[in-house]
Amino acid sequence: EDVTEVYRRRWDIEVFFKFIKQLFNFSHLVNRSENGIKVVLYVTMIAAILLSAYKKETKQPGYKIPRLKFAADLEAEIIKYLIIKCGGDPEKMNAILLCNSS
Repeated sequence: EDVTEVYRRRWDIEVFFKFIKQLFNFSHLVNRSENGIKVVLYVTMIAAILLSAYKKETKQPGYKIPRLKFAADLEAEIIKYLIIKCGGDPEKMNAILLCNSS
């Protein structure tokens, strides 16, 4: 019974790492120290949680398309925030984006 439980937990960990490797390209570690690996893993897990929340909120199936849309939406929000902080008008950005997409 104990061996079965340990194997089940190990399998859950394997599935999780497969998920973050495929979706977030976690296959290459930037740092080999224990702290560096923890930092990258935590950031990756936070991104996975944010993506899951975004996917649920937008009711989109799968992960690849929502990941791309989430990244684009996040980039647009960051740019908008920076424009506002610099005293600009974010509506002008929307007008430029609309002109460029035509």
